[in-house]
Formats: sequence, C-alpha cells, structure tokens
Amino acid sequence: MSRRMGAAGVSLWLRDETTDLPVFHLSFQHGKLCTRPEANHPVWENPAYWQENPMGRELLLTRRAVLCKDVKRDARLGAQREYLMAQGIRTVLAVPLLLAGRVIGLVSIRCVRPRKYRAEEIELAQALAHQATLAIQLTRLAEQSRQAAVLQERNRMARDIHDTLAQAFTGIIVQLEAAEDATLRGGTIEAANHLRRVSKLARQGLAEARRSVQALRPQALEDRNLLAALDRLIEQMTPGSGLRAALHYVGQPRPLARELEENLLRLGQEALTNTLKHARADHFRLRLVFGPGEVRLEASDDGRGFDPTHTNGGFGLTGMKERVSHLRGQLTVQSVPGQGTMIRVVLPDNASSEAAEI
Repeated sequence: MSRRMGAAGVSLWLRDETTDLPVFHLSFQHGKLCTRPEANHPVWENPAYWQENPMGRELLLTRRAVLCKDVKRDARLGAQREYLMAQGIRTVLAVPLLLAGRVIGLVSIRCVRPRKYRAEEIELAQALAHQATLAIQLTRLAEQSRQAAVLQERNRMARDIHDTLAQAFTGIIVQLEAAEDATLRGGTIEAANHLRRVSKLARQGLAEARRSVQALRPQALEDRNLLAALDRLIEQMTPGSGLRAALHYVGQPRPLARELEENLLRLGQEALTNTLKHARADHFRLRLVFGPGEVRLEASDDGRGFDPTHTNGGFGLTGMKERVSHLRGQLTVQSVPGQGTMIRVVLPDNASSEAAEI
C-alpha cells in the first residue's frame, strides 16, 4: 500500500473490542515494519485521540476515507498536527477497514509532499484496505479455530481421563471392600482373588489414562468388538459388588465408526460406574440397539434413583452430555427417587444410513 500510494509511511490501527478505541497495530516507514508507535506519538498521551479529533470522528461516522490535503492548514487535526509536522508529513489519507458495515480499524497513509489524491486513487486505497481487512479477519478466524481445537482436545482428555480413572477407582474400591468382607469371613483364597483384581484394575486404569493422553484407541476395543468390550467391562467391574449386571443387544450387530464405538464404550462405562458408586442397586442392565441409521445405548438400574431436576450432574453426567452433543445425538435421563434410573443415548450412524441408501 505504501508503494502503490507513493507514501512515506502507512500505519494500521485496529479497533479494540473492549474499549472500542482504535489501537496502534503496526506501521511501515523508513523501509521497515514497526510494531510500536514512535516515542512522541500522541497515542502515548491520549489513547483515544483518534476518536477525539474531528478527522477521526468523521471517518468513524461516515465509514469513508478522509483526506487531509495540507497538514499545516487542516483544522480537523488538532493536537495531531504538531506530531505530523515534526515528522515532515504534509498529506494524510485515512481509510477505514470495514467488516459487515462496521469500522474495525483504519489505515493512515502519510506523504511528505503535498498530494492531491484523485477519486480513483482513493478508491484504490479503499480496495487495498478491503484486502487488509480480509487478511485480518482470516487471521482472527484461524486463531479462534486453533483455540477452539485446543479447548475441544482439553475437554476430550478431561472426559477420557475422568472416565478411565473413575472406572478404575470404583472397581478398586468394590474389590477392596469384597476382599475385606472375605477376610472377615475367613475366606483367604477369595480375598486374595479380589486383591489380584485390584492390582489388575489399577494397571489397566493407568494404562488407559496414558492412552487417552496419547489419543489412542481404548485397549478394550483393540482386540474385540463393542459388544465384547462392554461385556468385558461388566465382567471386570462387578465381581464382589453384589450387583447383578447383564448386557443385551437388539438388531443385527454391525461394525460402527471408530469414534462411535469409543464413545459408546465410555458412555456404558460411566453409566455402570455411577450405578456402582451411587445407586445401591441390585440389578443393572445395559442394552445396545442397532437400528436403521442409528445406534441406541440404554443403561438402567433398580437403585435409589434421584431427581434429575435437582442435581448438578457432576463431571460424569456433564461428560456424557458433552460426548453425546459432540456426536449430534440425544441423551435422556429418567429417574425418580426410590425407583431407579434409566439413561438412554441415541446416536446417528451415518455409515449405516449411507449403506442402506446404496
């Protein structure tokens, strides 16, 4: 822009969303880029000087380029005149950066010789400013996308680590309580078996937490399908707990997308963990329904239940909601104090829908 407009320097100002003031961003002058204004720039004494002088207000109000042909004689400059004259500037063209009709910043084009910019030159300056606006907006969107990706990954790790460690610790507690009970009854061999399960659960929990940090597929799904993984989950978690758990399926089992299988396993895991920790239930049932274009997971128990409208959900239920929302599914929690709990998850199976259409 400096070359095309024959300018001695060009500076970029972007409007701060908090203060709504144009803030110095960078400039090109004396053949180099600068990211800070000069020490004697008026912005140091008055950050709002662009809004307080008539030339700045005119640009913000009209959203059009404003030309100061002669710095010495233009009354709109106010306190800015002294600074510009000290820099040897004779002509200034201020061009707004427009996004959706709003001024998000401005470009100040400064010349050391008097310039009479023609209408087509001002249009060229505005066109170049539009290109700058596009570049700025693309940069901002890229940064927002990066931040969103970081937040999404952080939430994924938090959910996965919570699920794996919650499962492991719940299983460990159940087995330790069973071992204590067996010891009190004199069942040394039975107690030893429970303690072996404790060691195994601890190692598995640690390994799964590490796999989650590395974004690896759960070990339970590496060498078995989803139904087998859920069955294995029940087999590991419930011995010694007094909870009678069962897994059923409806429809024709089929391979699901990796992300679907991983989340369904975690959802079933969280439902079973919550039952063991809170429900005081005698029975737990997990049902997997393979429907056309969808897959449904239902977890029910006959425990003490709760009032869904008067619970903060804890991180477990929050994590379940986040998983289901990420997969554009539906989560329903039905529970009444003293009458058990039913959790139903319905997730779209796009691969199944596309195969049916073919």
